[in-house]
Amino acid sequence: MSLPRPPADLAAQVRWLVDRAAIGDVLVEFARALDDRDWAAYAGLYAPDGSMTLPGGQVIPAGDGMAEGVAASLSGYAGGTHHLSANHAIHLDGDSATTRSYVLAAHVLDTPSRHADGAGWYDCRLRRSDDGWRLESVVLSIRYVSGEPVTH
Repeated sequence: MSLPRPPADLAAQVRWLVDRAAIGDVLVEFARALDDRDWAAYAGLYAPDGSMTLPGGQVIPAGDGMAEGVAASLSGYAGGTHHLSANHAIHLDGDSATTRSYVLAAHVLDTPSRHADGAGWYDCRLRRSDDGWRLESVVLSIRYVSGEPVTH
């Protein structure tokens, strides 16, 4: 990805900044909803035809069943999760956007001393809808894991 370039005129710049802020809010809410186990809010971030792809190729489609699919994917972590999502690179193209966000995630098993950690990034496609920006696709890529084995 190259560095994003703001448009030349002031009105377009304001729109560009507002869109980037709204997309950043979606990315932050994505991590918050996972960690708070707010499955309905998590699923609500997606376009009806969107999807999440986990390492290994498991695809969780948006719509009916997404909340349950994500909950099942993280069900082995009784102690919860902690997703730190940062370095949001956002590229706008009209009513579409692509992003890359770095992620550091801790998945706590039965006690805080037993956890499965992973780091990598989320590559996302978003589109503007009547309800704001929504995720079309999220692809999780893992660079490394540590601690206990990660279960999905």
